[in-house]
Amino acid sequence: MTNIIKLRAVNNLMMFVALLGLHTYLHSQTKPVNTALVHIRVVESESNAITPVMACIRSLTDNKVRIPPNAAIVDTVSSTKDFYEGIEYRDHKNWIGPVRKMNGIGNNEDRSFVYGELASIPHWEEPVAYQTSGDFTITLPVGTWQISMEHGNEYIPIKEEFQVKEGDKEITRTFQLERWIDMPQLGWYSGDIHVHHPTNRPAFRKFLLEYGKAVDIHLVNTLEMGHHIDATTAFKQEGFGDEFDLNEGDVWLVSGQEGPRSTYGHVIGLNINQFISDHTNYNYYDLVFKQLHDQPGAIVGYAHFSWNGCDLPRGFPWYVTTGEIDFVELLQFSKINTLDYYDYLNLGFRITAAAGSDIPWGSTLGEVRTFVYTGDNFNSTSWFEGFKNGHTFVSNGPIIFLEADGELPGSELIRSRGTVSNIRVEARSHEKIGNIESVRIYNSDGLLTERLNPEKDHAITIGLEHHLDRSQWLAAVVYCDNGAVAHTTPVYYIVDGKPTWNAQKAPEIIKKQLQLINIIEEEVKEGKTKDPGIIKRLKLAKRFYDHMGKEIKMD
Repeated sequence: MTNIIKLRAVNNLMMFVALLGLHTYLHSQTKPVNTALVHIRVVESESNAITPVMACIRSLTDNKVRIPPNAAIVDTVSSTKDFYEGIEYRDHKNWIGPVRKMNGIGNNEDRSFVYGELASIPHWEEPVAYQTSGDFTITLPVGTWQISMEHGNEYIPIKEEFQVKEGDKEITRTFQLERWIDMPQLGWYSGDIHVHHPTNRPAFRKFLLEYGKAVDIHLVNTLEMGHHIDATTAFKQEGFGDEFDLNEGDVWLVSGQEGPRSTYGHVIGLNINQFISDHTNYNYYDLVFKQLHDQPGAIVGYAHFSWNGCDLPRGFPWYVTTGEIDFVELLQFSKINTLDYYDYLNLGFRITAAAGSDIPWGSTLGEVRTFVYTGDNFNSTSWFEGFKNGHTFVSNGPIIFLEADGELPGSELIRSRGTVSNIRVEARSHEKIGNIESVRIYNSDGLLTERLNPEKDHAITIGLEHHLDRSQWLAAVVYCDNGAVAHTTPVYYIVDGKPTWNAQKAPEIIKKQLQLINIIEEEVKEGKTKDPGIIKRLKLAKRFYDHMGKEIKMD
């Protein structure tokens, strides 16, 4: 790891005198009198196994963060450049991963400006976090220290104070990681669909697998990233397809792509066996959609939907009409965009909810995650099958389960008018992850029901008999008091063969889409270089919405 921390001047002096051969002086300065060797051990409570974690050790005297092994003061954090170049894992107990900025205004070199003042992980209050082996040493001066550790959102985060006292030579502190929920036992496995880091060296791949272990995430999607200016790509992958999938235990590393990436939004291709890019027709995203979908099992989506970023509103309203968009990043950078999500659902589109960190612009791997139901048979293939079927929910803390007549999110339920569907929603959290504030069920009409939680119970269950008078979508969401959230993909009720759009709301939503399309159309027509291909696609989208509007009036 390079360019992550600056060692203090005393360390440079020690290196200098070592070169002069003053070994006695060096030995006396390596471990000053008023320091102790602190041995940190983190064990998983059920298995009693040493477990890697994300950590932060901070002095409560001067508030400065220190890192193993020599308690170097952190005065700078890792940058996007470190991830472009690639981080090599070093297999020793005191190796730490990049020091990641977790709070404070970002500048896109440390973390995205999009967070604003929001924490990257709602329950993590420390300024930084770095990956550790779970069994390491750090030489600390006399004083009061705080260690914070987290291991994904299925474990209770740890925050404890400890003392280094005068005369202490060596201290051992052992911490137990306790689960508050076991999602794999319930058939759900978490993944981060949007990770940027090269995998074309073994040490890079090892870094990502160990990173996945530290944050307890099961599927890491690394995306090679294209560029609209030329045919070059960043974050080079070793290869694509099953032969390049890699796993250690229950952590899988899989390659995908982010591209095209232009003023019409950023496209993600998952579970692919070939990178698709056509710079002669770069802005014709539908051609890429089809080439990606021609690859068996491939899944296509739009990045940055959570904050409508990277010019998403410009391209999405017309490219969604191709029917080739499987998912959107509903949750990212601590933001969730239900407003636009519900609009597109109310036009009858079926779009799976997903979440990706976009690290290194996101702070850390797995800060948001896509949970996919695979049952007992988890591997990369079953995970993507569950994803493609929409059996997902997204979260940066709590857990949300939705069943409709026993069926999972993403399911299509064929029903007749007047029938009753049994809905069951269960939300769970832990006070150190975020206290549940409310649990809500939404459908095409809006808020169907809400359960508040003034008692701060760790689990809330809603049982509902839902009378079906027309086709509709239905989804569930849980909000916590610290801003943490979880949201399901909808279930889709097909009543008497009708579409799932909302006939009352759709006309205004269509009007908004056409206004956005007209803005692009005027830009293209008035531009120096008119693009007949874009004009043609915009006209096709307008025709699509016009036809939809007429069908809705007749419904």
